[in-house]
Amino acid sequence: MRPQTAESDAMRTPTFLVVLLVVAGCTSTPPSSTTSAPAPASTPAPAPTPDQRAAAPANLAAERQWLSSWFKGTPVKIRQVDENAIAIDVPREFCFDQGGSKVKPALGAVLDKMTQSLQRVPIAQVTLIAAPGDAKGSDELALKRAAQVQQHLRNAGVRADRLGKPSVASAPAVQLRMEASSL
Repeated sequence: MRPQTAESDAMRTPTFLVVLLVVAGCTSTPPSSTTSAPAPASTPAPAPTPDQRAAAPANLAAERQWLSSWFKGTPVKIRQVDENAIAIDVPREFCFDQGGSKVKPALGAVLDKMTQSLQRVPIAQVTLIAAPGDAKGSDELALKRAAQVQQHLRNAGVRADRLGKPSVASAPAVQLRMEASSL
C-alpha cells in the first residue's frame, strides 16, 4: 500500500466539487433550433387542446426522463409524483449562499432546463416553488429565496400564469413541482 502524500491528496477532487461543476456545466448548452421563443408575458395562455390534455402524462414522463438524464450523478432529485406531476428537489447548498437569496449557477442550470421542459409541454405549470431558509433560517429568508427562483423562471420567459406562489420548503432543498394543468 502506498503512503498518502500531500501531492496525492491534492490530485483528488472532492466529490461535491465534481458534482457542482457537472451541474453548473449544464447551463452551457447551445439553444435548440426547434425551440420557439417564449410568448411575451402579457400574452394570455391559450386553452389546452384535447390532444394536449391526452398527451400530458406521456409528455411529463418524457420530460422527467430528459431532466433526469441531464442531472444523473448529481444530488438533484427528479421523480414522478403521479401521472400528471413531477417533482424536482435541489439541495440547499447548491442553491444559495449562507444568508443569501441570489440563485447559484447550479440551481440556475436546473431552472433553465425546467424552462426548456415548460416550453415543450405547454399544458404544464410549476405549481410548487418552495425554498428553504438556512439551517436555523427564517421563513422570511425562505420566501425571499423562493421569490428569486420564481423571478429566475420569469426572466427565462416562463409566464406568470404558469407559476405558483413562492412558499417555504418542507425540506432543506428547493422544491419544484411541474404538473399538467387541469384546464
